[in-house]
Amino acid sequence: MQCEKKKLILHPMNAKNVHLIYILLLLTGLFAGACRGDEDMEPRLPGSSGDTLSRTLIIYMAAENSLHSYFQTDSLEIAWGLDSLDEDCRVVLFMDDRLSTRLCVGTRKEPLQTVKTYEGNLCSTDSQTMVNVLKDIFHLYPARNYGLVLCSHGSGWIFDDPVASSQSVSRRSFGIDNGRRSSSNQGRRMNIPTLAGVLSGFPHFDYLFFDVCFMQCVEVAYELRHAADYIIASPAEIPATGAPFTKMLRAMCSTPADPTAIVDSYVDYYINDFGSYTYGGAEITAVRTDKLEQLAQATAPLMNRQLAGRTEIDATNVQHYWPILSSAQYAGAYDLKNLFYHTLDSATYASWIRVFDEAVPVQRLTPTWFSAAQNGMILPVKDIPHCGGVSVYIPLEQHQSKGWNDHYHLLEWYRATGMSSTDW
Repeated sequence: MQCEKKKLILHPMNAKNVHLIYILLLLTGLFAGACRGDEDMEPRLPGSSGDTLSRTLIIYMAAENSLHSYFQTDSLEIAWGLDSLDEDCRVVLFMDDRLSTRLCVGTRKEPLQTVKTYEGNLCSTDSQTMVNVLKDIFHLYPARNYGLVLCSHGSGWIFDDPVASSQSVSRRSFGIDNGRRSSSNQGRRMNIPTLAGVLSGFPHFDYLFFDVCFMQCVEVAYELRHAADYIIASPAEIPATGAPFTKMLRAMCSTPADPTAIVDSYVDYYINDFGSYTYGGAEITAVRTDKLEQLAQATAPLMNRQLAGRTEIDATNVQHYWPILSSAQYAGAYDLKNLFYHTLDSATYASWIRVFDEAVPVQRLTPTWFSAAQNGMILPVKDIPHCGGVSVYIPLEQHQSKGWNDHYHLLEWYRATGMSSTDW
Protein backbone atom coordinates (compact mmCIF):
# COMPACT_ATOMS: atom_id res chain seq x y z
CA MET A 1 0.00 0.00 0.00
CA GLN A 2 1.15 3.45 -0.55
CA CYS A 3 0.70 6.58 1.34
CA GLU A 4 -1.26 9.25 -0.28
CA LYS A 5 0.20 12.76 -0.39
CA LYS A 6 -2.15 15.70 -0.08
CA LYS A 7 -1.19 19.01 -1.58
CA LEU A 8 0.79 20.79 1.09
CA ILE A 9 -1.02 24.11 0.79
CA LEU A 10 -4.37 22.50 1.63
CA HIS A 11 -5.87 23.07 5.05
CA PRO A 12 -6.15 19.70 6.87
CA MET A 13 -9.94 19.94 6.94
CA ASN A 14 -9.91 19.92 3.11
CA ALA A 15 -7.72 16.83 2.93
CA LYS A 16 -9.98 14.94 0.56
CA ASN A 17 -9.37 17.55 -2.15
CA VAL A 18 -6.16 15.80 -3.05
CA HIS A 19 -4.31 16.83 -6.22
CA LEU A 20 -3.79 13.84 -8.53
CA ILE A 21 -0.10 14.48 -9.10
CA TYR A 22 0.66 14.12 -5.40
CA ILE A 23 -1.24 10.85 -5.19
CA LEU A 24 0.72 9.47 -8.15
CA LEU A 25 4.04 10.59 -6.74
CA LEU A 26 3.29 9.12 -3.36
CA LEU A 27 1.99 5.82 -4.71
CA THR A 28 5.24 5.28 -6.58
CA GLY A 29 7.30 6.27 -3.55
CA LEU A 30 8.94 9.23 -5.28
CA PHE A 31 7.76 12.04 -3.02
CA ALA A 32 10.01 12.87 -0.07
CA GLY A 33 9.87 15.45 2.67
CA ALA A 34 11.33 18.86 1.92
CA CYS A 35 15.00 19.35 2.85
CA ARG A 36 16.26 22.14 5.06
CA GLY A 37 18.94 23.17 2.61
CA ASP A 38 21.80 21.40 4.37
CA GLU A 39 22.84 18.00 2.93
CA ASP A 40 24.06 16.86 6.34
CA MET A 41 20.75 17.51 8.05
CA GLU A 42 17.80 15.13 8.07
CA PRO A 43 14.73 16.27 6.08
CA ARG A 44 11.89 17.94 7.89
CA LEU A 45 9.69 15.07 9.03
CA PRO A 46 5.98 15.38 9.86
CA GLY A 47 5.31 15.73 13.56
CA SER A 48 8.96 15.06 14.16
CA SER A 49 12.29 16.84 14.41
CA GLY A 50 12.62 14.43 17.31
CA ASP A 51 9.37 15.69 18.82
CA THR A 52 8.01 13.36 21.49
CA LEU A 53 4.26 13.25 20.93
CA SER A 54 1.54 11.57 22.96
CA ARG A 55 1.17 8.70 20.48
CA THR A 56 2.90 7.23 17.47
CA LEU A 57 0.74 4.71 15.61
CA ILE A 58 2.89 2.34 13.54
CA ILE A 59 1.20 0.56 10.63
CA TYR A 60 3.37 -2.16 9.08
CA MET A 61 2.10 -3.48 5.75
CA ALA A 62 3.67 -6.60 4.24
CA ALA A 63 1.95 -6.06 0.90
CA GLU A 64 4.14 -7.78 -1.69
CA ASN A 65 1.41 -10.31 -2.37
CA SER A 66 -2.17 -10.59 -3.62
CA LEU A 67 -3.40 -7.87 -1.21
CA HIS A 68 -1.37 -5.14 -2.92
CA SER A 69 -4.31 -3.21 -4.39
CA TYR A 70 -6.31 -3.38 -1.15
CA PHE A 71 -3.39 -1.92 0.76
CA GLN A 72 -3.20 0.93 -1.72
CA THR A 73 -6.78 1.77 -0.85
CA ASP A 74 -6.01 1.45 2.85
CA SER A 75 -3.17 3.95 2.54
CA LEU A 76 -5.57 6.50 1.08
CA GLU A 77 -8.01 5.79 3.93
CA ILE A 78 -5.20 6.50 6.39
CA ALA A 79 -4.42 9.80 4.65
CA TRP A 80 -8.07 10.87 4.80
CA GLY A 81 -8.42 9.77 8.40
CA LEU A 82 -5.68 12.10 9.68
CA ASP A 83 -8.21 14.92 10.00
CA SER A 84 -9.87 13.11 12.89
CA LEU A 85 -6.73 12.96 15.03
CA ASP A 86 -5.61 15.13 17.90
CA GLU A 87 -2.57 17.24 17.16
CA ASP A 88 -0.41 15.34 19.65
CA CYS A 89 -0.17 12.11 17.65
CA ARG A 90 1.25 10.87 14.36
CA VAL A 91 0.83 7.92 12.03
CA VAL A 92 3.88 6.16 10.58
CA LEU A 93 3.17 3.78 7.70
CA PHE A 94 5.72 1.26 6.45
CA MET A 95 4.71 -0.11 3.05
CA ASP A 96 6.35 -2.89 1.09
CA ASP A 97 4.36 -3.72 -2.04
CA ARG A 98 4.73 -4.34 -5.77
CA LEU A 99 5.97 -0.82 -6.42
CA SER A 100 8.59 -0.07 -3.76
CA THR A 101 9.45 -0.18 -0.08
CA ARG A 102 8.88 3.10 1.71
CA LEU A 103 8.15 4.90 4.95
CA CYS A 104 5.33 7.45 5.14
CA VAL A 105 4.35 9.81 7.94
CA GLY A 106 1.42 12.10 8.61
CA THR A 107 -0.28 14.13 11.33
CA ARG A 108 -3.41 16.24 11.57
CA LYS A 109 -1.46 19.26 10.33
CA GLU A 110 0.90 17.53 7.90
CA PRO A 111 -0.50 15.21 5.23
CA LEU A 112 0.69 11.66 4.78
CA GLN A 113 3.86 11.73 2.72
CA THR A 114 6.77 9.50 1.80
CA VAL A 115 9.84 10.41 3.85
CA LYS A 116 12.05 7.49 2.87
CA THR A 117 12.23 5.04 -0.03
CA TYR A 118 14.37 2.01 0.76
CA GLU A 119 16.91 0.78 -1.77
CA GLY A 120 16.48 -2.66 -3.27
CA ASN A 121 13.65 -5.08 -2.66
CA LEU A 122 13.53 -5.61 1.09
CA CYS A 123 11.73 -8.63 2.50
CA SER A 124 9.12 -7.27 4.92
CA THR A 125 8.68 -10.69 6.57
CA ASP A 126 12.38 -10.97 7.37
CA SER A 127 13.08 -10.41 11.05
CA GLN A 128 16.10 -8.16 10.47
CA THR A 129 14.11 -5.97 8.07
CA MET A 130 11.39 -5.49 10.68
CA VAL A 131 13.98 -4.74 13.37
CA ASN A 132 15.68 -2.12 11.18
CA VAL A 133 12.40 -0.47 10.21
CA LEU A 134 11.15 -0.29 13.80
CA LYS A 135 14.52 1.10 14.93
CA ASP A 136 14.15 3.89 12.36
CA ILE A 137 10.63 4.66 13.54
CA PHE A 138 11.37 4.66 17.26
CA HIS A 139 14.43 6.86 16.71
CA LEU A 140 12.78 9.43 14.45
CA TYR A 141 9.24 9.44 15.84
CA PRO A 142 9.36 9.11 19.63
CA ALA A 143 6.18 9.08 21.68
CA ARG A 144 4.94 8.40 25.16
CA ASN A 145 2.57 5.74 23.82
CA TYR A 146 2.75 3.36 20.86
CA GLY A 147 0.26 1.25 18.95
CA LEU A 148 1.20 -1.29 16.28
CA VAL A 149 -0.94 -2.49 13.37
CA LEU A 150 0.27 -5.44 11.28
CA CYS A 151 -1.33 -5.93 7.87
CA SER A 152 -0.92 -8.89 5.49
CA HIS A 153 -2.00 -12.50 5.04
CA GLY A 154 -1.84 -14.82 8.02
CA SER A 155 -2.69 -18.24 9.41
CA GLY A 156 -2.36 -17.94 13.17
CA TRP A 157 0.35 -19.94 14.92
CA ILE A 158 0.97 -22.39 12.04
CA PHE A 159 4.68 -22.44 11.23
CA ASP A 160 6.10 -21.68 7.83
CA ASP A 161 7.60 -25.01 6.81
CA PRO A 162 10.27 -24.90 4.05
CA VAL A 163 9.74 -28.60 3.26
CA ALA A 164 5.98 -28.20 3.03
CA SER A 165 6.39 -25.00 1.02
CA SER A 166 8.48 -26.87 -1.53
CA GLN A 167 5.47 -29.17 -1.94
CA SER A 168 3.24 -26.18 -2.81
CA VAL A 169 1.52 -26.10 0.57
CA SER A 170 0.77 -22.48 1.50
CA ARG A 171 1.39 -21.94 5.21
CA ARG A 172 1.39 -18.30 6.09
CA SER A 173 2.02 -17.59 9.79
CA PHE A 174 2.32 -13.78 9.58
CA GLY A 175 2.71 -12.12 6.21
CA ILE A 176 3.83 -13.06 2.72
CA ASP A 177 6.65 -11.41 0.79
CA ASN A 178 7.17 -13.02 -2.61
CA GLY A 179 10.34 -11.04 -3.33
CA ARG A 180 9.34 -10.50 -6.96
CA ARG A 181 7.24 -7.33 -6.78
CA SER A 182 4.27 -9.42 -7.91
CA SER A 183 0.86 -10.54 -6.65
CA SER A 184 2.05 -14.07 -5.92
CA ASN A 185 1.32 -15.58 -2.51
CA GLN A 186 4.35 -17.86 -2.69
CA GLY A 187 7.10 -16.37 -0.59
CA ARG A 188 8.62 -15.85 2.83
CA ARG A 189 6.55 -15.71 6.01
CA MET A 190 7.37 -14.89 9.60
CA ASN A 191 6.75 -17.43 12.34
CA ILE A 192 5.09 -16.12 15.49
CA PRO A 193 7.98 -16.89 17.91
CA THR A 194 10.20 -14.92 15.53
CA LEU A 195 7.77 -12.00 15.63
CA ALA A 196 7.76 -12.16 19.42
CA GLY A 197 11.55 -12.04 19.41
CA VAL A 198 11.57 -8.99 17.14
CA LEU A 199 9.08 -7.05 19.27
CA SER A 200 10.86 -7.92 22.51
CA GLY A 201 13.61 -5.47 21.61
CA PHE A 202 11.32 -2.44 21.49
CA PRO A 203 9.23 -0.37 23.90
CA HIS A 204 5.98 -1.92 25.04
CA PHE A 205 2.95 -1.30 22.82
CA ASP A 206 -0.44 -0.35 24.20
CA TYR A 207 -1.94 -2.75 21.69
CA LEU A 208 -1.05 -4.92 18.73
CA PHE A 209 -3.80 -5.00 16.11
CA PHE A 210 -3.66 -7.72 13.44
CA ASP A 211 -5.46 -6.67 10.28
CA VAL A 212 -4.80 -10.26 9.27
CA CYS A 213 -6.83 -13.47 9.03
CA PHE A 214 -6.86 -16.09 11.81
CA MET A 215 -4.51 -14.31 14.24
CA GLN A 216 -6.74 -14.26 17.32
CA CYS A 217 -5.74 -17.67 18.60
CA VAL A 218 -4.68 -18.19 22.19
CA GLU A 219 -1.30 -19.52 21.05
CA VAL A 220 -0.42 -16.29 19.22
CA ALA A 221 -1.69 -14.06 22.03
CA TYR A 222 0.31 -15.99 24.62
CA GLU A 223 3.47 -15.85 22.51
CA LEU A 224 3.12 -12.07 22.20
CA ARG A 225 1.92 -11.36 25.74
CA HIS A 226 5.07 -9.39 26.64
CA ALA A 227 4.87 -7.15 23.55
CA ALA A 228 1.58 -5.34 24.16
CA ASP A 229 -1.18 -4.76 26.70
CA TYR A 230 -3.82 -5.98 24.26
CA ILE A 231 -3.88 -8.23 21.20
CA ILE A 232 -6.74 -7.26 18.88
CA ALA A 233 -7.53 -9.62 16.02
CA SER A 234 -9.94 -12.06 14.40
CA PRO A 235 -10.04 -15.83 14.87
CA ALA A 236 -11.53 -16.15 11.37
CA GLU A 237 -10.96 -14.76 7.91
CA ILE A 238 -11.32 -11.01 7.56
CA PRO A 239 -12.46 -9.21 4.41
CA ALA A 240 -9.70 -8.34 1.96
CA THR A 241 -10.69 -4.68 2.37
CA GLY A 242 -9.54 -5.02 5.96
CA ALA A 243 -9.68 -2.26 8.53
CA PRO A 244 -11.71 0.84 7.56
CA PHE A 245 -8.87 3.15 8.55
CA THR A 246 -10.68 6.43 7.90
CA LYS A 247 -13.30 5.42 10.45
CA MET A 248 -10.90 3.68 12.84
CA LEU A 249 -7.93 6.02 13.00
CA ARG A 250 -9.22 8.20 15.81
CA ALA A 251 -9.91 5.15 18.00
CA MET A 252 -6.50 3.72 17.15
CA CYS A 253 -4.79 6.94 18.17
CA SER A 254 -6.71 7.67 21.36
CA THR A 255 -4.81 8.05 24.63
CA PRO A 256 -5.18 6.11 26.79
CA ALA A 257 -5.67 3.21 24.42
CA ASP A 258 -9.29 2.14 23.98
CA PRO A 259 -9.45 -1.46 22.68
CA THR A 260 -13.26 -1.47 22.89
CA ALA A 261 -13.50 1.53 20.55
CA ILE A 262 -11.05 -0.06 18.13
CA VAL A 263 -13.01 -3.31 17.99
CA ASP A 264 -16.38 -1.56 17.77
CA SER A 265 -15.31 0.75 14.93
CA TYR A 266 -14.12 -2.26 12.91
CA VAL A 267 -17.12 -4.50 13.49
CA ASP A 268 -19.73 -1.74 13.17
CA TYR A 269 -18.37 -0.87 9.73
CA TYR A 270 -19.01 -4.38 8.48
CA ILE A 271 -22.48 -4.47 10.03
CA ASN A 272 -23.74 -1.01 9.11
CA ASP A 273 -21.63 0.24 6.24
CA PHE A 274 -20.07 -1.04 3.02
CA GLY A 275 -19.34 -4.47 4.41
CA SER A 276 -22.97 -5.20 5.25
CA TYR A 277 -23.62 -5.83 1.58
CA THR A 278 -20.51 -7.77 0.68
CA TYR A 279 -18.96 -9.47 3.66
CA GLY A 280 -21.70 -10.18 6.16
CA GLY A 281 -19.80 -9.28 9.33
CA ALA A 282 -16.48 -9.62 11.12
CA GLU A 283 -15.35 -11.51 14.21
CA ILE A 284 -13.01 -9.29 16.28
CA THR A 285 -11.95 -9.55 19.92
CA ALA A 286 -9.40 -8.00 22.27
CA VAL A 287 -7.22 -10.10 24.58
CA ARG A 288 -5.78 -8.59 27.75
CA THR A 289 -2.28 -10.02 27.90
CA ASP A 290 -1.65 -9.57 31.62
CA LYS A 291 -4.42 -12.12 32.25
CA LEU A 292 -3.10 -14.80 29.89
CA GLU A 293 -0.88 -16.60 32.37
CA GLN A 294 -3.87 -16.91 34.69
CA LEU A 295 -5.88 -18.28 31.75
CA ALA A 296 -3.15 -20.83 30.98
CA GLN A 297 -3.17 -22.00 34.61
CA ALA A 298 -6.95 -22.39 34.58
CA THR A 299 -6.93 -24.15 31.20
CA ALA A 300 -4.06 -26.58 31.82
CA PRO A 301 -5.80 -29.20 34.02
CA LEU A 302 -8.96 -29.13 31.91
CA MET A 303 -7.20 -29.59 28.59
CA ASN A 304 -4.83 -32.19 29.99
CA ARG A 305 -7.70 -34.22 31.39
CA GLN A 306 -9.34 -34.36 27.96
CA LEU A 307 -6.14 -35.08 26.02
CA ALA A 308 -4.54 -37.54 28.48
CA GLY A 309 -3.01 -40.61 26.90
CA ARG A 310 -3.07 -38.96 23.47
CA THR A 311 -6.86 -38.94 23.43
CA GLU A 312 -8.59 -37.13 20.58
CA ILE A 313 -11.26 -34.62 21.62
CA ASP A 314 -14.59 -34.96 19.84
CA ALA A 315 -15.09 -31.43 18.50
CA THR A 316 -17.93 -32.26 16.12
CA ASN A 317 -20.23 -29.60 17.54
CA VAL A 318 -17.59 -27.02 18.40
CA GLN A 319 -17.51 -23.73 16.49
CA HIS A 320 -14.50 -23.52 14.20
CA TYR A 321 -13.32 -20.69 11.97
CA TRP A 322 -11.63 -22.60 9.16
CA PRO A 323 -14.32 -24.40 7.18
CA ILE A 324 -12.16 -27.03 5.44
CA LEU A 325 -10.96 -29.20 8.32
CA SER A 326 -8.98 -31.50 6.02
CA SER A 327 -6.97 -28.58 4.64
CA ALA A 328 -3.19 -28.62 4.79
CA GLN A 329 -3.11 -24.85 5.39
CA TYR A 330 -4.94 -24.24 8.67
CA ALA A 331 -5.57 -26.20 11.83
CA GLY A 332 -9.30 -25.82 12.36
CA ALA A 333 -9.20 -22.75 14.59
CA TYR A 334 -11.68 -24.05 17.18
CA ASP A 335 -13.33 -21.51 19.47
CA LEU A 336 -11.77 -22.05 22.92
CA LYS A 337 -14.82 -20.89 24.87
CA ASN A 338 -17.16 -23.01 22.76
CA LEU A 339 -14.90 -26.05 23.14
CA PHE A 340 -15.14 -25.96 26.92
CA TYR A 341 -18.86 -25.12 26.81
CA HIS A 342 -19.42 -28.41 24.99
CA THR A 343 -16.91 -30.58 26.89
CA LEU A 344 -17.00 -29.42 30.55
CA ASP A 345 -19.64 -29.92 33.20
CA SER A 346 -21.57 -26.77 34.06
CA ALA A 347 -19.84 -26.05 37.39
CA THR A 348 -16.33 -26.43 35.98
CA TYR A 349 -17.24 -24.33 32.96
CA ALA A 350 -18.71 -21.57 35.15
CA SER A 351 -15.46 -21.36 37.12
CA TRP A 352 -13.27 -21.33 34.01
CA ILE A 353 -15.35 -18.83 32.03
CA ARG A 354 -14.79 -16.14 34.66
CA VAL A 355 -11.07 -16.37 34.01
CA PHE A 356 -11.59 -16.38 30.24
CA ASP A 357 -13.81 -13.30 30.31
CA GLU A 358 -11.18 -11.39 32.28
CA ALA A 359 -8.59 -12.31 29.65
CA VAL A 360 -10.90 -11.47 26.74
CA PRO A 361 -12.81 -8.36 27.89
CA VAL A 362 -13.94 -7.34 24.39
CA GLN A 363 -15.81 -9.99 22.40
CA ARG A 364 -17.61 -8.66 19.29
CA LEU A 365 -18.92 -11.53 17.21
CA THR A 366 -21.34 -11.07 14.33
CA PRO A 367 -23.79 -13.79 13.26
CA THR A 368 -21.86 -14.41 10.02
CA TRP A 369 -18.56 -13.74 8.32
CA PHE A 370 -17.22 -13.93 4.78
CA SER A 371 -15.03 -16.86 3.69
CA ALA A 372 -12.90 -16.52 0.58
CA ALA A 373 -11.78 -20.12 1.17
CA GLN A 374 -15.38 -21.22 0.63
CA ASN A 375 -15.72 -19.31 -2.64
CA GLY A 376 -17.25 -16.25 -1.05
CA MET A 377 -19.76 -18.01 1.17
CA ILE A 378 -21.20 -16.28 4.21
CA LEU A 379 -20.54 -18.61 7.15
CA PRO A 380 -22.38 -18.62 10.48
CA VAL A 381 -21.28 -18.37 14.09
CA LYS A 382 -23.66 -21.03 15.39
CA ASP A 383 -23.85 -20.11 19.08
CA ILE A 384 -22.66 -16.56 19.72
CA PRO A 385 -23.48 -16.48 23.47
CA HIS A 386 -21.14 -19.42 24.04
CA CYS A 387 -18.36 -18.38 21.64
CA GLY A 388 -15.49 -16.15 22.73
CA GLY A 389 -13.73 -15.23 19.48
CA VAL A 390 -10.38 -16.77 20.47
CA SER A 391 -9.37 -20.00 18.77
CA VAL A 392 -7.28 -22.92 20.01
CA TYR A 393 -5.57 -25.88 18.37
CA ILE A 394 -6.92 -29.37 18.97
CA PRO A 395 -4.27 -31.99 18.13
CA LEU A 396 -5.33 -34.98 16.04
CA GLU A 397 -3.44 -37.99 14.72
CA GLN A 398 -4.19 -36.89 11.16
CA HIS A 399 -2.15 -33.76 11.82
CA GLN A 400 1.03 -35.71 12.54
CA SER A 401 2.00 -36.06 8.88
CA LYS A 402 1.56 -32.29 8.44
CA GLY A 403 4.04 -31.53 11.19
CA TRP A 404 1.56 -29.54 13.25
CA ASN A 405 1.79 -31.60 16.43
CA ASP A 406 5.59 -31.36 16.46
CA HIS A 407 5.55 -27.63 15.67
CA TYR A 408 3.06 -27.09 18.49
CA HIS A 409 5.74 -28.19 20.96
CA LEU A 410 7.68 -25.03 20.11
CA LEU A 411 4.98 -22.71 21.44
CA GLU A 412 4.94 -21.22 24.91
CA TRP A 413 1.21 -22.00 25.30
CA TYR A 414 2.00 -25.72 24.88
CA ARG A 415 4.56 -25.54 27.66
CA ALA A 416 2.50 -23.27 29.92
CA THR A 417 -0.47 -25.62 29.82
CA GLY A 418 1.67 -28.71 30.44
CA MET A 419 0.41 -30.50 27.36
CA SER A 420 3.57 -32.57 27.13
CA SER A 421 2.10 -34.80 29.87
CA THR A 422 -0.69 -35.83 27.47
CA ASP A 423 1.76 -37.45 25.00
CA TRP A 424 0.68 -35.07 22.27
